Amino acid sequence: MNSVARRSLTILGVAVALFCAVMASSALFTRRKAKVLIDDLKRLDAAADPTSVFRSFQQKHGDEFPREKCIADKCYYELVIRNRVLSTFHLAPRTEIRTYFTLYRGSLGMLNVEYTSAVFKQNSPIVGLQEAFCSVECDGFYLNPHGRDVGPVWNGSVAFGQKSTPDQKQAAFALNLTCLAAFGGCKDISELLPSLWKRTSPGAVSSRVRSNSDSTAETSQPLPE
Repeated sequence: MNSVARRSLTILGVAVALFCAVMASSALFTRRKAKVLIDDLKRLDAAADPTSVFRSFQQKHGDEFPREKCIADKCYYELVIRNRVLSTFHLAPRTEIRTYFTLYRGSLGMLNVEYTSAVFKQNSPIVGLQEAFCSVECDGFYLNPHGRDVGPVWNGSVAFGQKSTPDQKQAAFALNLTCLAAFGGCKDISELLPSLWKRTSPGAVSSRVRSNSDSTAETSQPLPE
């Protein structure tokens, strides 16, 4: 092999190694960014004054927030984290976490999180998390789908209040952040949020946490391990 060929192979090898390093760094950065977001949302949930904590949250993530949208007494804010670099190079399908905040008359009223893998494909798996901040009747915990061997497997939601139990809220916030960098993405809600759902067949899941939506028959059945 002549010197020109060896030099070309060396340059190619360095380029490939550099590309792999950049992709690995991007994956780590995106997951870390998502983890920081989830940790901040947990602190918001645990706060005695969530509105004040949200204002600090705004300052911390200021560059990522677009301008507020206000209609009458309600104001809306949105923050998005996506695996832009990995999906651009088709190393992982487009995956994103969209977080919405609703303030009513200046007080935080609602938090919504949408976690989606393989965005824009048919039946892209998505889970929605909704937390209500209120002084009374904020201790419910509602899952959809709920029970044993139920569907759909591509669309799930959980709604709860700030006064729900710590175990319930811990399960709700336990998003599987590896989906942001998974080569094939995540295929269903049991992969996006495995703390709440377990895949039991190609077309069914079973809920791992009791829901206020459960029927008497469902509550008599054991939860899947």
